[in-house]
Amino acid sequence: MAFAGVVVAFAIGEGIIRIATANQQNYIIEMWRYAKLLKKQSADPAVGHDHIPNRTAMLENVAVRINSLGLRGPEPVKNAPHRVAIIGDSIAFGWGVPEDDTLRGHLVKLLPDSIDVINVGVGNRNIDQAVSQWIDLRNKITADTLVIMVAPRATTSVSTKSAGWLVEHSVLAAIGLTIFEQLSSGEYGPQALVDGYKKQWSSPEGKKIIKSAFDKLLKIKNKDKSNIIILDVPEPHDFNDYKFNFMQQEIRSLSDKYGFEYVSTLSLLKGPPSSSYWVSDRDVHPNGKALKIMADATVGDIKLFYESNK
Repeated sequence: MAFAGVVVAFAIGEGIIRIATANQQNYIIEMWRYAKLLKKQSADPAVGHDHIPNRTAMLENVAVRINSLGLRGPEPVKNAPHRVAIIGDSIAFGWGVPEDDTLRGHLVKLLPDSIDVINVGVGNRNIDQAVSQWIDLRNKITADTLVIMVAPRATTSVSTKSAGWLVEHSVLAAIGLTIFEQLSSGEYGPQALVDGYKKQWSSPEGKKIIKSAFDKLLKIKNKDKSNIIILDVPEPHDFNDYKFNFMQQEIRSLSDKYGFEYVSTLSLLKGPPSSSYWVSDRDVHPNGKALKIMADATVGDIKLFYESNK
């Protein structure tokens, strides 16, 4: 009887949570739905997860379409003279923004029609996983310019193991697990965020992740003669009183060491309230306005490459 009561209570709680989050404004649940509706385990362990080809979904009240290659957006242009591939995590993917307002969407508007642009961004992955996906994808499609969006979570060690059947099928369990992980960390507030990222970026594992990604990019550059652009994406909570410069210093240093073009956007985002660049007050992912600034900062290097190689 006690077990049956627990099951009934859990079912009621599940129903209440689903109704309460039906407006698609709960970040945790929308990320859970993203994983459930649009993602699958990758055949390549180095990648972790891929998008399911030819799927669509509404996430945070935004329409998302995945093409036949597992990329957000339309099918690549056949026989395009040139192609730009945007590589990264949920920021490259354009989480929470319409397709036209993603970095890809803005670059399409800024670049000549002869240059196709594809979005290789997938949420919840580190930079090494993102680059590994491009290596797999190169067997199906080529690009002469790679824009690598190096975001704060670039050096995160991302588990590719399943969270379990219950978490994968229950919004209540997903929220419960997230709250438990946050509480068990014992760290809260703005300073905890700074300390956490400092630890992550300075750790042997974090340094190994980003070095592996840059090593792979160098091999791609040498083999394909690709134009590699490192687009530095600053931590979005507060651009004006910024406390994460250690990330920018590391990214710039590595870009210089490997001979990649480096694009910084932090100074361009200072001034207005940082919240004006967020998807919502509950979600600090960069919105279309912020991504437009990043596109404007990057497009010059893209055009210069093609002009110098005519």
